[in-house]
Order: sequence, then structure tokens, then C-alpha cells
Amino acid sequence: MNTRCSLCGLATLVLCIVLGVQLAWSQDQSLVDLADRARKCGVFSETVDRVLSSVSSGVLAESDAQSLLSPLLEACETGLPTAPFEDKLEEGLSKSVAPPLVVRALERKLEEYTFARSLLDGRLVAPDPRPLVVLGEGLSKGTPREDVQAYVVDFSSQPPEPFLTGAEMTSLLGQVGFDYDLTRSMLQAGFDSKGLTYEWRFFVRLVLVARQRGLTDEAIAGGAVQVLSANGSLSDVSARLGFTSRSLTGRASSN
Repeated sequence: MNTRCSLCGLATLVLCIVLGVQLAWSQDQSLVDLADRARKCGVFSETVDRVLSSVSSGVLAESDAQSLLSPLLEACETGLPTAPFEDKLEEGLSKSVAPPLVVRALERKLEEYTFARSLLDGRLVAPDPRPLVVLGEGLSKGTPREDVQAYVVDFSSQPPEPFLTGAEMTSLLGQVGFDYDLTRSMLQAGFDSKGLTYEWRFFVRLVLVARQRGLTDEAIAGGAVQVLSANGSLSDVSARLGFTSRSLTGRASSN
């Protein structure tokens, strides 16, 4: 009786070991297949390799690696630009951020980029990935969805470069809580005068300095509208508001 039980226990142990090896192989194979699909789709090979090497070194569990690669593969397979997702994953790995937090950030970025694309599809004359990246990044960093939606509805008929500048202004100003109605008034003035040049992407820096000096957002926007209507520059706004642009660029360009 004891011998029979011993043999039964041994057989069970062997079966468990075999099943465990098969399960481990299956999990490993799933990760390899996922990595291979990501590479073939166009995800940056070095990013994929870094995830796999982190598993090999014991830094990541296979399940974490699969969770990290899945949003990148989904972004790639749905036609979204993969570089922002690769950068976020690389940043998380380099800073040793807990994998679930990185996954959450990647999934949110995926949601926001998908939303931005839904707004832009069919509205722009020519396909251009830059507005999608600007607006998708802005959304994932806190720009209100209603600001982005209003901007696209209001100004998607503008030429590509001014539209891109306006998109960046909307994204950055939205992240610092600048009211979109004020942003819209500035953008309208800039589009009307054709004065919304590349340098206006840095307008948020002027806003932050002006706020430190006690100026209201309404006063800042009012000064910008007057300058944009006259096809002026950022330094002109600084001068109108009563300070130089040294704080913005590191050198004085107005008095």
C-alpha cells in the first residue's frame, strides 16, 4: 500500500514538472511571438530587444513584458506613430518605473492618440502625422479633450504650418490651464494676419513668466491679440506687457 502510494505521488510529481515546463515554454513562446509581430509591424527593434533582455536578466517578468509590448503593437497595427510609445516605454525602463504604471501610461496614450486621430481624420487636406503627435501628446499630458476638439473644429481649414503652430499652442496652453476662449482669440488674430509663425509655439513660456509677474491670463491674451493682429513677435508681446524677453530666451531682445 505504501509502495503504491509512493509510486502514485512520484507520478504526480513528474506530471506537475512536465506540465510546468510546458506552461513555461508556452509563456515564453507567446512573448517571442508578440515580439516578432511587433518587429514585423515596424516597432523599433532596439526597443523590443531591450524588453526581451530585461526578461532574460530577471528585471521583468514575462507577463510584464507582454503587457508592455502589447500597446506598442496595437499602436503600430492601427496605424499610429510608434515613436512616442517607444519613447515612453524606454523612459519607464530607464527609470525603473513599475511595469503596471508604464502600461497604464501607454494605454492612456493609446486612447488619447486614437481620440486625436478621430478628430483629424478627413479634416486636413493632406495627411500629416505631426498634428496627431502634437495633439496626442498634449492630451496624454493633460490638455482637455474639449480644447483639442474645439481647436480642430475651429481651425482645421488653416494651412499646415500655421495649423501645426496653433495645435502646439493649444496643447501647451491647455496643460497650464489657460482658458481656450482666450487661446481661440489669439489664434484667430494670428490666422487672420498670417502672423502665427513658428516662434509662437513658445508662447507658453511667456505666459508662465507673465503670471509670475502678477498679470492675468486675460491681460496676457489681450496683449497677444494686439501684437498678432499687427503681425508682431513674441518680444513685442513682452514689451507690451511691460517686461523684456530675457526671461524667455536668456537674452534681452526688447525693452
